[in-house]
Amino acid sequence: MARWMLPVLLVAGQLLYWPGLPLLDHDDVGVPAAIVVAGACLLAGVALGWRRERPLSALTAVLACNVIAVLAAPAGPQWIETGDATVILATFSYVALFSVAVHAPGRLLPVAFAGAVAEQVLASVVQDGEPGVDWAYQAQALAAAAVVYGLVVLFGRRRRRFHAERAAAARRLDAARQAGLGAADTERRRLARELHDVTAHHLTSIVVNSSAAEMLGDQRPELRAEALDFAARTGRETLDALRRLVAILPATAGRDDTPSLGDLTDGFRALGQRITVELPDGDPPPDRAAAVYGIVREALTNTLRYAPGGHVLVRYTTTELLVEDDGGGAQVTGLGGGRGVDGMRERARSLGGECTAGPRDGGGWRVRADLPGADGTVRTAYPWLGGPMAASAALVVLLVLVQASIMATDEDSLPRTAAALILLAQIAHAVPLLWRRRSAWWSFAAVVLTGLLGPLLVQPGPVPARYGYLFLFSWVVDLAAVHAVAVRGARPGLTWLTVPAAAGSMGFVTAVLLALDDSDPELTLNGMAERMAFIAVMTPLIAILFAIPAVACWGVGFAGRRRRDRLRAREADGLANELEQAAFHALLERRRIAAGLHEDVLRHAAEVPDAAGRGDLAGVLAAARRALTAMRALLDGLGGRPETAPTPLPATTPASVPAPRPAPLPGPLSASGPGPGPLEVRDSTVREVPSSRSE
Repeated sequence: MARWMLPVLLVAGQLLYWPGLPLLDHDDVGVPAAIVVAGACLLAGVALGWRRERPLSALTAVLACNVIAVLAAPAGPQWIETGDATVILATFSYVALFSVAVHAPGRLLPVAFAGAVAEQVLASVVQDGEPGVDWAYQAQALAAAAVVYGLVVLFGRRRRRFHAERAAAARRLDAARQAGLGAADTERRRLARELHDVTAHHLTSIVVNSSAAEMLGDQRPELRAEALDFAARTGRETLDALRRLVAILPATAGRDDTPSLGDLTDGFRALGQRITVELPDGDPPPDRAAAVYGIVREALTNTLRYAPGGHVLVRYTTTELLVEDDGGGAQVTGLGGGRGVDGMRERARSLGGECTAGPRDGGGWRVRADLPGADGTVRTAYPWLGGPMAASAALVVLLVLVQASIMATDEDSLPRTAAALILLAQIAHAVPLLWRRRSAWWSFAAVVLTGLLGPLLVQPGPVPARYGYLFLFSWVVDLAAVHAVAVRGARPGLTWLTVPAAAGSMGFVTAVLLALDDSDPELTLNGMAERMAFIAVMTPLIAILFAIPAVACWGVGFAGRRRRDRLRAREADGLANELEQAAFHALLERRRIAAGLHEDVLRHAAEVPDAAGRGDLAGVLAAARRALTAMRALLDGLGGRPETAPTPLPATTPASVPAPRPAPLPGPLSASGPGPGPLEVRDSTVREVPSSRSE
């Protein structure tokens, strides 16, 4: 019910102001007009109640009710000035526009802003009365409405950014909590992907080659020696890799030893792949390097299996990862478990992106991962149209518009040259605010220096001295610069220095302009000595007056900064605590998996090179199968279904079954760098273990 409190108060205030108070004073109030105004006020209040869920609709309804009420209400003065009968109802539009700025997309703001200004101008024209419309006054009303509504929009967007920051912090904290709750499961899936490489690329190749040599031993006796040699070498490499993994598992938290993409692709180039690497934004940052490396490694492994010798493109930017091949002219089919693509998708999702894999136009295969930008947002063609820069530009425009409206109210005939110079000086004075978020101190210094343009233009004569007072309204820019330093300036403890600096600058400029003013002959100062004395006396006095609003602006900004810093510190502490819990659970899971590897897989894997050394091919096959079975049982326990075990080759298998040379173990399991699957390029025979591109 909190959302209805403000509408109820505004409706009650309007009904009490008019027609309530005139009725209590027994004034003559038109019944039809009172009914229409009361009805419009009630409808506008109901619309404001939905300002958060449907902000643009609420604003449209409020503006329509305002127009109806203005047309029905008496045009004469009621308490303050002409047309003030619906003065409280007019504030409904400010609330509604603020809600649009906070809750609606940015693309709707221009429409909402234009509608609010148009409604205000229409109400001003209606209330101007007879016999005619004062268009000069209406121009000033238009400028004033644009300024007021512009400030409402700026404050609303600032509130929206505050909500967005808090929501993002809440999401980060929630993600950390979820990571803490699922840290063990996440670590299981990560290790399953790494162990899958050993299972598919090494133990499976030993089983396949040993089975082939055993079945074709009578036809190809030399295959037995080759299979034993292959089993001995691959078995030792697999055993060494598993031992290293068992040794480092309990201490892998927080490690960042992922090789670069260049090192990864060099390993595949050595195996015959033609790879082009494009890194417009350089290698991925440490927080995403492991995931990007894993996706590229799996994709290159698949190209080595299914497009041997083909051309491969690897391209990484902050928002996209692309690995595609031209097919290599190979027609390879087979079966696989699909774990490879699933692993790539998991890695992409861990970065907040999505990964797709499928055929490429013109032949070949493409793996593409769409990644969020460095700041987690989607890049646009014109980023300056939204965000802080747009808000700063709008603030500058509003300040210049204020100056133009003040100049338009001058009753004297202002020369065009002087008007142009004054307006240009005010623009130069306000433009540094565009950089108040990025470089608050430099922006403040530029504002202070450009504030001296007023006296410089008045002293030599381009601007008549009697118009020097028009430069004094630029003090709003100085206050905005003081506030910006208090909010974002480096060295927060020194930001208070902007108060005496701004107040002194404004005091000096004002004193100089007053000393040069010759509009009143009786007050005109004669001679340089009198003017210098006047400036010396009046500068500190005027600076004290300007220091009051400067202190207020600095205090508001600094208090907001401290509040923001406290919120961020609290959020950072909560996030760090959740991440620490997640790391602890992951460490426990790594230790458990290391124990499982040591007890089951390592024992059987050690039997493979031992049996090969004895020349026992049947023992090699049995040990490799036991190790593979133990590995797959461990993978099943880690939450991923391993690949289908290779079936023995039939007796009709051609005699040209090769004995693949082992590839380096992939990823962090091998010190020799990344490696592909069980591929062999041996003399004139090129074969690979049947598998599927979806793996």
